[in-house]
Amino acid sequence: MIDSVIKGKRLKAIEVSRTHISELVSFKLVLNDKVVGKCHYFSGREYYPPWLELDYDPWPRKEGLELELFAYLFTFLPSNSRFFVTYYKDEETLNLIMKGLSAADTPIGRSLLSAGFSWLKTWYFPEGGNEGGVKIQANKVIDNELRRRQLQEILVEVKTDETKSLIADLLAQGKP
Repeated sequence: MIDSVIKGKRLKAIEVSRTHISELVSFKLVLNDKVVGKCHYFSGREYYPPWLELDYDPWPRKEGLELELFAYLFTFLPSNSRFFVTYYKDEETLNLIMKGLSAADTPIGRSLLSAGFSWLKTWYFPEGGNEGGVKIQANKVIDNELRRRQLQEILVEVKTDETKSLIADLLAQGKP
């Protein structure tokens, strides 16, 4: 499970528990014993890709740790995984999305892109009753060419200069 160090702070999973689904575990993600959020990790089955959902408390951003946190989770997840980050506790992200900006134009979105994720999607109304609340989905693609294409598609959609510049830099660096 998760046990690492980010900028001198220990990141770990605690209170890990199995669920009624054999591939699904729940845990709290903590950074130096401060809760980042409750997580659910599905390791994948047949054609269902692995995914991780983080019910995120965005305090790591204020301490300059959000990008490193998401970058670690990017490396933790296998290729072709999904990463879901709730944003209802993140007033800035919530307000930008409610104003009609894309997920990529939000602080969470920029951190996800910088960490290596792509194909961002905002889930305003998750289907059914088990999917939880509002969240941003970010995918870890299977190859660099697909990430490059997805970044080019996102570049057309974004509205803020900050995000346009970030994506242009990622494309120029060849950092898919």
